[in-house]
Amino acid sequence: MCQWRPTTSAGASPFECQRATWYRGLMLLAIMLLHALPMAAQRLPQGYFISPLEGEIGLSATFAEFRTNHFHAGIDIRTGGDIGKPVRAVADGYVARVSLSPWGGGKILYIKHPNGYTSVYMHLNSYAGKIGQAVAAEQRTQQRYAISRIFAPGALPVRQGEVVAYSGNTGSSGGPHLHFELRRGGDTDLYTHATTINPLLFGIPYRDSQKPTIRGLRLYPIGGRAIDVGKATTVSIDRPFYLGIYATDAAEGSTPHNGIDRVEVYLDGTLCFRYTTEAFPLDSSRMVNAIIDYRHFLSTRQAYLLTRQLPGARGPWVPLCIGDGVFRLKPGSTHSIGVKVMDVMDNTAERVITVKVSAAASTATPSAQPSDTAGLHPAAYDHPFQLARTHFRIHLPAFTLYADDHLRIEESQVAPYLSPVVSITPTTHDLPPNTAYTLYLKPTVPSHLPPEKLTVVRISGKRLAAYTTSYAAGWYSAPLRDFGQFALLADTIAPAVRPLNFSPAKPLRTTTLKVRLSDNLSGLDTYRFYLNGQWLLAEYDGKTATATLDCRGRLKAGHNRLTADITDACGNTTHREWLLTR
Repeated sequence: MCQWRPTTSAGASPFECQRATWYRGLMLLAIMLLHALPMAAQRLPQGYFISPLEGEIGLSATFAEFRTNHFHAGIDIRTGGDIGKPVRAVADGYVARVSLSPWGGGKILYIKHPNGYTSVYMHLNSYAGKIGQAVAAEQRTQQRYAISRIFAPGALPVRQGEVVAYSGNTGSSGGPHLHFELRRGGDTDLYTHATTINPLLFGIPYRDSQKPTIRGLRLYPIGGRAIDVGKATTVSIDRPFYLGIYATDAAEGSTPHNGIDRVEVYLDGTLCFRYTTEAFPLDSSRMVNAIIDYRHFLSTRQAYLLTRQLPGARGPWVPLCIGDGVFRLKPGSTHSIGVKVMDVMDNTAERVITVKVSAAASTATPSAQPSDTAGLHPAAYDHPFQLARTHFRIHLPAFTLYADDHLRIEESQVAPYLSPVVSITPTTHDLPPNTAYTLYLKPTVPSHLPPEKLTVVRISGKRLAAYTTSYAAGWYSAPLRDFGQFALLADTIAPAVRPLNFSPAKPLRTTTLKVRLSDNLSGLDTYRFYLNGQWLLAEYDGKTATATLDCRGRLKAGHNRLTADITDACGNTTHREWLLTR
């Protein structure tokens, strides 16, 4: 017999019983939402939106694919490796926001529509017509490449089918494509409290007659090592376990190994687990880490969806089942476990395995209490956690963790760090935090540097990553989205700027200049270029650390003076000048 039940047991404390009541109520709501999703999809406006690109679309990534620290929030439409494909407004509306960054979505366009939805277009190469003119004017006003601008309703109206931009490869894109989303709700930034919905559910033409592929199954014995099922049809087990499913999808005109849409697991023919990804709240995207085998994904890029349920990772966008998703099977019994994987067009792949349970197996869940208790601090996932010491303080908001855990917190003094090196590690669930938490550090090593020269860093072997750092009353603080080792470090080295395709010793042969920008620690903050005293747009690509300067119509015959002012996040500044001849 399989028991899908919460981990609370008879004789639990009043606090645990209260949590169990909350747990059951949330599960009921989640199951109701799950069953409502297909009906909601049927009520989505069909035919209201057209495709953002001409012709039949193919995908290089599907909706809600598993990524590190997030679900993929839209679909990636292939552009044949080309940059500059015309991007169309999918319906009438107005430009609500533009955002340009060297990272993330690169050049982004947000269009609000009368029916309450917002269409989002990312990794653009450029904006078209009046939109491009408005962006250029804002960049000149701020004298920055990276900007974010909210537009008033009606300021930039667009019509369905109007070319509003051109596809590209900007931001953190891995190759030319168009990332496209349809969102509902959201605050002024159109992100916070917004829900993203699979665009293919709105009837945008898409051809897919190929079924998904189940590439792997794993059994995860509680307290033991994962078992790769491989091609076996029968697996033996001697303790409670949960299941992992790795599957991908393909379609005509699309790349293989894309994400799937739905998963169902059957125990002896009875449905006991269902996963669906038709929509999810954007600000809950990090919960992806709790529903896959996170460490295996980091090392192999194979995303095994887990039936295990952690209480801090619940909702209609994550796996839903009865209980905690752990199979507790009767010793000596034999069972059939069936897996169905479906794509958005209902193409289905199936696999069945037989699980034999040892006669000596136990149905009890092993204790997760670490044997080494030095430096351990219990932390409840649904309550804030705080710890204060002489030279560091830690504050985790409620729901930073996905389940109750023990945090191992240790400090040591190591050169050249100006504070203790503080190590923060969960001992039961090796997952990054769901929400940001705050670390406060006070220097233990005297420093005559001004506060802005110190930054909180994460230490990973010889690699350092700096965080945005604030200072108040002797304490330095940073919002962290990782666990690990952290300390204070001084940054007194200015950024570097190096010409790539020009030299003062040679006449200019191009009107498009390129320079390499780099910083040793805290990262670039501002970069401004001037040609003959006039501000010059520098389009910075974070992937290549290259700034492109378009000097067309700006260069004069004879000598031209190009200047650069580059500042990092700790206020270190580099000023460079080049005298160029044309």
